[in-house]
Amino acid sequence: MLWGYLMGNLDGIVRICFSTNALVTGIVTIGLITLITYFAFALEKKISVASPFLEKITVNLSEMGLLLIGSLIVEQVFGSLTGGSAIELGGLYANAELTLLFYCLFVFNNRLIVLMNIALPFIYHPAFDIVRMKNQYWPLFIIAYIVLVIVIDYLYGHKDDLIVSNYKYLIAQILFGICWWILIWIDYRFPLTDIIGMLIVFEIYMLVVRIIEQKMSTYMHAYNDLEVKVNYDALTGVRNRANLNKLSKEAFEKYSKNSKEPLTVIMFDIDHFKKFNDNYGHEIGDEVLRHVAHVAERELHMDGSNGQLFRYGGEEFIIMIKGTDSQHSTNFINGINQTLIEMPLFIQDTQLNVTLCFGVTTLRATDKSFDDIFQRVDGYLYESKNTGRNKMTVEGEAQEYSVQPIIHI
Repeated sequence: MLWGYLMGNLDGIVRICFSTNALVTGIVTIGLITLITYFAFALEKKISVASPFLEKITVNLSEMGLLLIGSLIVEQVFGSLTGGSAIELGGLYANAELTLLFYCLFVFNNRLIVLMNIALPFIYHPAFDIVRMKNQYWPLFIIAYIVLVIVIDYLYGHKDDLIVSNYKYLIAQILFGICWWILIWIDYRFPLTDIIGMLIVFEIYMLVVRIIEQKMSTYMHAYNDLEVKVNYDALTGVRNRANLNKLSKEAFEKYSKNSKEPLTVIMFDIDHFKKFNDNYGHEIGDEVLRHVAHVAERELHMDGSNGQLFRYGGEEFIIMIKGTDSQHSTNFINGINQTLIEMPLFIQDTQLNVTLCFGVTTLRATDKSFDDIFQRVDGYLYESKNTGRNKMTVEGEAQEYSVQPIIHI
């Protein structure tokens, strides 16, 4: 019976699906989805589980803002459309909004958007549900709403499954569309032909959106991989020399204009590194480099310093620490040395005693560029080498490490 009804009203369904207004709506919606996808990758990269609460809230509010701006743009577009019946334009407008709601729920890990999706069926209706709950279809409303909440919860909690599973994504979007169009039908009683046509249009929109999301995801991940290759050292995983060249210029420009905030540069290398390669082979030498980089990164994290570690080349590394002067940086250097003592590297049951030389300096008012800082800290590093190694030279003064005794229990 339903099949016969569909065949008898096929012309009306096709007219809705392929009208000029539907095409305009699709183009605008897909354009917004493309922008949202780009910003989703950019924003979600900024936060993690360990991110500060204020930072998470800022990102979540920014994502909500994107959704609201997208909704306002859709509203303005429909305000300029004059062709088509009120039912057709209203249905296409609802589809555009539903597409934005579903997609933002899918790409953003945002509880505010989840709550908005859950609350929206109760707040969009002009009668605020009083009329709705008095009509004979209120049980259908309750069932559709419960299924919708289940779909929303699944979307929020199983994003990884939906990203890799096309059929789960398809089922979720179909149920989302059906539930919403049942709610809309209860409130506005659009003809069944229009409802079916609009549901088909929604699924077409979401199919195109899925293709765009997958393509952009591939491109964005490829871009991220390229960014890692360009800015990070493949052997140790820390930032590389090219990244140092970029960030050092930016840091100099900022801190040379602000005399109240110090910028400290630390340069260090591994004592007698050539012996590790000669005695144990280059693979062991690589392990030593990775071990030292890991210890320095660990101490940066433990110290809470606003510092960045770079592999300058060979066995040489550079650290830029913002907001800390050279004297206070000695605590951090002592921490690296202490950790190397307490956590030695073992290779083939042999303990490798790794020691480092450091040069330390802070940005001065007389420095004309970062090269001035680099030349100075490089000279301090060589002073440490020439005075016996396994020590640090801070602003021209050679110092021994402060070593804490190891307590064996």
